[in-house]
Amino acid sequence: MSIRALDLPRDLAPLADLAIRTFQYPEHPEWGMQRDEQEEMLRTLRSFRRLWPLFRGLRILSPSLRDTYRGFVWEEEGEPIGVAVVQRRGTTAHWIIDTVGVAPEHRRKGIARALLTHSLEDLRRRAARRVTLGVIDRNLPAYSLYTGLGFETYGGSTKFECRPQDAPCVPPRPAGYAVEPIRLSDWRVRYEIDRRIVPQEQRAYDPVEVNHYRPPRLLASFLPLLRLVRRREERGISVRRLSDGQPVGFGRYSVPKCEGGVSSIRVLLDPACLELADYLVAYHLDRAIARGGGRRVDLFVPDWMTAIAESAERFGFTRRVHYHSLGLTL
Repeated sequence: MSIRALDLPRDLAPLADLAIRTFQYPEHPEWGMQRDEQEEMLRTLRSFRRLWPLFRGLRILSPSLRDTYRGFVWEEEGEPIGVAVVQRRGTTAHWIIDTVGVAPEHRRKGIARALLTHSLEDLRRRAARRVTLGVIDRNLPAYSLYTGLGFETYGGSTKFECRPQDAPCVPPRPAGYAVEPIRLSDWRVRYEIDRRIVPQEQRAYDPVEVNHYRPPRLLASFLPLLRLVRRREERGISVRRLSDGQPVGFGRYSVPKCEGGVSSIRVLLDPACLELADYLVAYHLDRAIARGGGRRVDLFVPDWMTAIAESAERFGFTRRVHYHSLGLTL
């Protein structure tokens, strides 16, 4: 047995197989990776492999891109049985533990703890200041592992899903607001909204920093290509208050334009403008259903954005999984 550094792109295919085996929970099937999510993950990895020669060149030219994916793999007899993957948030000193997984038959052997320990030591060498991750509510072994390493709970989010039958009736846009299409590469609207609305308790581990939102220039040129080869249609809008011109809402839908996969929507809303909640949720759900060919639609909602959660349930979303957000200061 051995621990080695993640080796991309060589590890993409074996780790995809490992992820499909790992993220299944027979006692809680709602926690597991669904068939459409597996299809989406495999399509994304195939796209990433196709673009790897270009991405490798960008990593040489832009040091910050070398931190897009890092991690460690646990091998036994040459086969990967565990992995931990980390990502830097933009060019900040904040990192995310994106994936921690161990094959079911090798759990409770200390492998996940060893992988996390190696990852945290590596992040300290890279001058990381904060690390965050998400863990499924009631997944007590994982939660105990993270808190045992010093992580603290600072928030949470819920994953909603909708299996559409009919498109929703989109309510009229409330008076006093203007809607305009927005390019998904335009990070400024999301930054301006989050800078005003993210609660203070969230910022202790997940501060609103401009370098999280603003991608490195070379990465900005790469992302449209990735979207193109992934074959997804993605559209977004921003909502501005006419009285002062401030952006107060953002939404986007994303749907596959090929077989399989899952659609998704995302909504941000200033709590001072709650009358927009139903409009934003219904509008993007309607678009996802109309353009997504009847696929399941996912929506992640932070716990503090209660108006969006309530609106989602009014339009047919159900709560699938709740996650705790945990953070560690290094």
